[in-house]
Amino acid sequence: MKRLYFILLIPILIAGLFFVDSMDIFSGKATADAVAVREGNIVTVNGLGTVKMKPDIAYINIGVQIFNADAKKAQDENGKIMDKVISDIKNNGIKDEDIKTIQYSIHKSFRAEPKPFGGNEDRVEGYYSRNVVQITIRDIDNVGKIIDVAGDAGANTINNIRFGIDDEDKYYGQALKLAMENASVKADAILSTFGAKANKPYRVEERSYGAPPILYRDNARYKAEMTESSYGTSVEAGELEITANVFVEYKY
Repeated sequence: MKRLYFILLIPILIAGLFFVDSMDIFSGKATADAVAVREGNIVTVNGLGTVKMKPDIAYINIGVQIFNADAKKAQDENGKIMDKVISDIKNNGIKDEDIKTIQYSIHKSFRAEPKPFGGNEDRVEGYYSRNVVQITIRDIDNVGKIIDVAGDAGANTINNIRFGIDDEDKYYGQALKLAMENASVKADAILSTFGAKANKPYRVEERSYGAPPILYRDNARYKAEMTESSYGTSVEAGELEITANVFVEYKY
């Protein structure tokens, strides 16, 4: 009987030893030791890289808004004018795929009229038909020209004028390289104070997303210029910056 008791007790003791070891692991002791061995001495720096360039693409929202007491007439007149606007800008180098309708609406316009026994009553005085297209201009030297062409064809609103970069990934890649070089210079400066040098990065984290800013121009000024036939519209694109930001760790 005693022999059977000892035979049964041995597996229980072995299981207990495994349980104690596992408790050490889950308590974080083993994990902390492993992290310490893996990381060692580390210096952490932030790298920045900036690329400046002139925009090479422009986006303009050009619209036609017509008022008429009759909804159908407002719609028909708007359609005729917009057809001419689109036809004329196509004749000046804008492709079909670079013209996109972004808004079309017809809404009532009301006016307040006095009631016989006091107060006011809203009555329909007519209808506004509004049609807006977004035009992509891939030669930004032609932005002013396209505005003039659209205005001459009957367009009477501009919602915004924006400038951007067509191949943004190319320039963002350049900014990332500069950011990594900047991080390496910073790490070397820090490590050189105690005789060490930054070698291959141990860890790199990208902190930026690459989307370039878009420059907006004063729409009110361009609306006014669309009504002037004595001179062409002048548009200056300015300059854009694409910035990359990286977080880099080096072992030493």
